[in-house]
Amino acid sequence: MVHKFTVEFPERIWNAVKEKKGSGSIKDFLIRLIEKEFELRKIKTFILAGGEGARLKPITESIPKAMIPVGYKPLLEYNLNLIADSGITDVVVLIGKLGNRIMKHFGQNWNGLELSYVSETTNLDTAGAIYNAKNLISGTFIVMNSDILTNINLSNVIDSHKKQKNENIATICGIGVNSYYQLMGKTSEKGLFSDYGVFYVNNTSECQVVKFEETPTKTQLDGYINTGIYVFEPQIIDYLTESEGKSISNDIIPMLIKDNQLKAHISPKSAFWIDVAHPERWSKAWDVLFSGAVEI
Repeated sequence: MVHKFTVEFPERIWNAVKEKKGSGSIKDFLIRLIEKEFELRKIKTFILAGGEGARLKPITESIPKAMIPVGYKPLLEYNLNLIADSGITDVVVLIGKLGNRIMKHFGQNWNGLELSYVSETTNLDTAGAIYNAKNLISGTFIVMNSDILTNINLSNVIDSHKKQKNENIATICGIGVNSYYQLMGKTSEKGLFSDYGVFYVNNTSECQVVKFEETPTKTQLDGYINTGIYVFEPQIIDYLTESEGKSISNDIIPMLIKDNQLKAHISPKSAFWIDVAHPERWSKAWDVLFSGAVEI
């Protein structure tokens, strides 16, 4: 007796097959894609959604920062779609004040994602929020800010991390400073953005992070902006044992750099990224979406 089975693959796998280049059979190529698909399903994404969004008040007095509207959809919805498109299915949302609004809107299953929530009763900051959810960490995981709008390929960030995880326990995703200035319609001479972190690497081939400035004191001409996207190994918990009230960028990254435990994934110039937690940039995000210049 012959048994026939039908297997349905995500659209991204078929697109990868159609775009295949180089030698090797389609069969072997498809097997590698499927293996990668299952690997991604083992990876959790932790979304930092507990911030109060002080710079966006009075809007954030009644809704969490992660739920501010951008293009008539909650900001968090774009990030959840990005995660789903990457092949990841397990998401932990780290919530704080007004977090019940997030839970009510998205529930426990959304767009193929399995959502769980970890709440904080006091402001733990970003490092403390991850430590508060340490019982859910079992393998390689992603941490992602909720107040960003981006089309950065998360699968590529994970691939970069896996290539060096035997030597480093953390990978930070960055975009070029000049690329961001161009996006915002500014030059390095016309304005200093002092509310993002900038890091520097030893060289573009090794991408070992050697310096980080959380609040730059002068206009940057080079370096990479911290996009708020990280990949960690479980050993990161050793750095978070006393992290209540501390941040990943200001407190944990310097320790990782000191121990030579932080590599970088540099996104291509074509990647779009914007930190929306500021009135000017929130407005810019709406402009970009409505112009159709970038598809999110």
